[in-house]
Amino acid sequence: MVFVAFLVGSCAIVQPSPLPADTLVSSPTPPDNSHAQDSVDEPVEQVNKRSGPGSYVVIGKRYEVLDDSFQYREIGVASWYGQKFHGRLTASGEDYDMYAMSAAHKALPLPTIVRVTNLDNGAKVEVRVNDRGPFHDDRLIDLSFAAARALGFESRGTAPVVVEAIDAINHPNRVVSQRTDPLVYLQTGAFSNKESAERMAGTVGRLLHGNGRGEIAVDILESSDGEREAALYKVWVGPIVSAADRDELSHVFEQGQIGKPIAVQLSR
Repeated sequence: MVFVAFLVGSCAIVQPSPLPADTLVSSPTPPDNSHAQDSVDEPVEQVNKRSGPGSYVVIGKRYEVLDDSFQYREIGVASWYGQKFHGRLTASGEDYDMYAMSAAHKALPLPTIVRVTNLDNGAKVEVRVNDRGPFHDDRLIDLSFAAARALGFESRGTAPVVVEAIDAINHPNRVVSQRTDPLVYLQTGAFSNKESAERMAGTVGRLLHGNGRGEIAVDILESSDGEREAALYKVWVGPIVSAADRDELSHVFEQGQIGKPIAVQLSR
């Protein structure tokens, strides 16, 4: 069965659960993880993994490193790695500590401080990216065990997330004023199967390009609220900067027979 989420009338704002305060912890008290799996992802051994701009090769595939992290923001899937890699050298030359708030990323310069928000429960943490990985096309970031536990998905293994570089820390000289506006995305549908979500995403993408807004990202989020056995695939557009843009895009989607989207607001 397909579940599509539309609203009639003006665009509604959906507020997620209150978010805990951001924390950047260097070494929290080790939890009892005797029953935890070693990891849900396996970072590849160090193979010419550059910390700065340039590229590196892992298992025959070349990865490009961003020039810098300024204004970096991306939606994707987070996984974590743990005991098996505890104490091993990271790409930055530091020992991996599964109890520290750290992470691996394929493209961000090392080190970079990022905020990771779990889109399933609203939890968020700040972590230091000091390693390379995960080397899977469907994964965005690999978190330490402690970070995954703080985000509430250590037992499930993966979670849909937003990853944002914290410019005030990484590039203080380039930040004139701290941005406090919430992130707003437009959800054009929620489906019980991925194929339907992909069709919706394709339709949305064509509408955006046809209306000169092809620069706006369209993402499919695999989400679970813990009560459903089956995943729900949500189509998100954005982030959308202004209320005028939200109104314009809502009109575009209505004219394209998609319907009125839901506005999802993420606190920062």
